[in-house]
Amino acid sequence: MNKGICEQYPISNVEYIQLDKEFGKLCKYASWKLIKNNSKNNHTDDFEDINQELLISMLKAGSYYKRQTYIEQCFQVVKNYKIDNFIMFVLRELEELWFNRTRHGAGKQKFGYWQETLLQRIVKAVVPKKHRPDRNQFLKIDTKFKTYCKAICWNMQKALGRNISKEKDIRASTVSISE
Repeated sequence: MNKGICEQYPISNVEYIQLDKEFGKLCKYASWKLIKNNSKNNHTDDFEDINQELLISMLKAGSYYKRQTYIEQCFQVVKNYKIDNFIMFVLRELEELWFNRTRHGAGKQKFGYWQETLLQRIVKAVVPKKHRPDRNQFLKIDTKFKTYCKAICWNMQKALGRNISKEKDIRASTVSISE
């Protein structure tokens, strides 16, 4: 069954508290800034709604980053063990697909569920159980993740702002009940 990344790599309560401590004020500031910049647009979302959207995007960023670190650890650990030529070929192809996922045309060359499943099966076949990476490892908030999470929050803020701007014309021509 193909579960979503947020379900496969969930954020625990402890991780959420740590994320909120690290990025909660950023989300509140971005929400406030969005409300302030669009105060004349008569939008219906309030501060808390926007803040919750940004916090959800932060949680998604955490799940995606956990997946990314897990996959990269899988590639590293498999290289420490002797594998035959066919598995080495498949591993190289998967690794090339993984490291080229952000380049032009990455939408056509997706490292998705099946590629991840294949990588996990290779890890299970080659690596002893005690040396395998843990899918449920604790989220490591390093400088790479901080940059990633901030970019995700700001991109979500811009997306919410675009939606407010698109709906402005619709709300401008509406008539309230009091009129």
